[in-house]
Amino acid sequence: MIDKAYDILKGVFGYDDFRLNQKQAIESILEERDTFVLMPTGGGKSLCYQVPALCLDGLTIVISPLISLMKNQVDALKINGVSAEYLNSTLDMDVWNEIYQNVVDGNVKMLYLSPEGLASQKIKNLLKISNVSLVAVDEAHCVSQWGHEFRSDYMTLGSLRDLLPNTPMMALTATADEKVRQDIVTNLRFNNPLELVSSFDRSNIRYEIKPKDNGMKQLLEFLSNHKGETGIVYCGTRKRVDQVCEKLREKGRNAFAYHAGLSDEDRSMAQDKFEKEEDIIIVATIAFGMGIDKPNVRFVAHMGLSKNIESYYQETGRAGRDGEAAVAWMVFGLDDLVRNKGFLDRSDAQGVYKEIASAKIDSMLSFCELTTCRRKYLLSYFGEEYPQDCGNCDCCLNDFETHDATLEAKKFLSTVFRTGQTFGAKYIIDVLRGSKDEKLLSRGHDQLSVYGIGKDTPAKEWNFIVRNLLFREVLQYRSLEYRTLGLGPKAVGILKEGESFEVNRPLKKANGSFNKVRKTIEKDGVHDVLVEKLTDKRSALAKELKVPPYQVFSNKTLIDMASLLPKDEVEFLEVHGVGEKKCQKFANDFLPIIAEFNQASL
Repeated sequence: MIDKAYDILKGVFGYDDFRLNQKQAIESILEERDTFVLMPTGGGKSLCYQVPALCLDGLTIVISPLISLMKNQVDALKINGVSAEYLNSTLDMDVWNEIYQNVVDGNVKMLYLSPEGLASQKIKNLLKISNVSLVAVDEAHCVSQWGHEFRSDYMTLGSLRDLLPNTPMMALTATADEKVRQDIVTNLRFNNPLELVSSFDRSNIRYEIKPKDNGMKQLLEFLSNHKGETGIVYCGTRKRVDQVCEKLREKGRNAFAYHAGLSDEDRSMAQDKFEKEEDIIIVATIAFGMGIDKPNVRFVAHMGLSKNIESYYQETGRAGRDGEAAVAWMVFGLDDLVRNKGFLDRSDAQGVYKEIASAKIDSMLSFCELTTCRRKYLLSYFGEEYPQDCGNCDCCLNDFETHDATLEAKKFLSTVFRTGQTFGAKYIIDVLRGSKDEKLLSRGHDQLSVYGIGKDTPAKEWNFIVRNLLFREVLQYRSLEYRTLGLGPKAVGILKEGESFEVNRPLKKANGSFNKVRKTIEKDGVHDVLVEKLTDKRSALAKELKVPPYQVFSNKTLIDMASLLPKDEVEFLEVHGVGEKKCQKFANDFLPIIAEFNQASL
């Protein structure tokens, strides 16, 4: 049956060959074996269940966590000629019932459902009477209590085994360590599954992280190197999203906000614009992005510390899905650490779960404070060995010097101790720098022996020292709510036992801005003028069909057209990403443009 899979791959999706692990995943399902698939974002997970869905006789159920994205996923399949539908609470009852009946009548090959939807008795009855040949669980890390996006409604998916005992299941995710993978397999009640784990490496993404020093100014400087490009800016709070979005608009950028405080209409509008337009920036909380398939996102920026490495990896993975160069940029500060720890303290997490979540926050801070290859650390976190430095992160592109900061550490720790371990970093720095602040003077802290002993060290440098002291447990937060600092378990070694305290600083900035080092698409034999005309036609068709341009054809497909210069439908089918349905649908739109170009070139 694998021959049929290849026919579908080319005939429906327009691809000549499978990527790493796609073929094995498809063969496993065709052999009716449960299958776990871990692939990085943009690695082609969806084809792992879409191709066997079209090979098998019955209905394929796809469990997707975000209702808002189901329509996009189904539209992308329909434009390839696949009879796909979704059932969720956004549909009018008449439409819902019509689709339901089409499924009953056997006219639907792929049906998208939410995990909440499976709780409906009517849906359960539908699954019982339908010939379900495959169940695919997307974003499967939501199943695991150890995962970074655990959802309790995913925990019920194991009961599908009782409903469909002989139906193979596939779980797919881009982010899962060994513990989460085991949890997924157990909770979904997999039987002797094939586990396919691809590399986590997204080699086309460059990682760049900076200490926060006027984050808005830093963001604007970063974006000045990304004019005319599409990207996402993540912020920690709704208020910050609104502030950043407003500032970007003031600077002439095409920016839109996205967070849970906005109306459904505003969020839908922002998502629709992001999907269908170019040169657009979405400023969002982490509520935005899951399931987004836009291939040419050139940057993902974080205005603060991600809550854990899994979230960071997933969020940054939304850049560069087309395989071209992209950048993951972040600024971070102590306020982010306090915010994330505070969120955890106020959460319902208890016992070992809380300890694990806290350790994940610490690992994220460790990642930010690195002076060695970031990619190595990132991959090792997920259990993957990376043999050499990547050469594509700020740590690899910078040189560092080691500085003995023992004296500064002693000064700071002494000031924390002498002020009673009841103040935050800013106040301690004010004491060290000899501030004339009224509150400081009223407390008599200008009379302390430590008052003013750090006046020659800039506040920015003191903040750098504080982060390193916290990172190494020399300092600790006594109260997250009030951000008060106290001596940590390792403070005594520096204060009384003669231990040194060294820090690493970059000697120089990475060579050139990212836009100067960006890789370019291979364009041998490609005509730029023709690509532009094909792009304009794609935009017009997408607008007419009310779908994102990349669902018509990807940039890679347009470039391949301009290289191959097909003269008829037979040659048009040889273009990367052109299947039979799209050939029938779009050949008459694109071939005349290519013919006109050929004629003008004679």
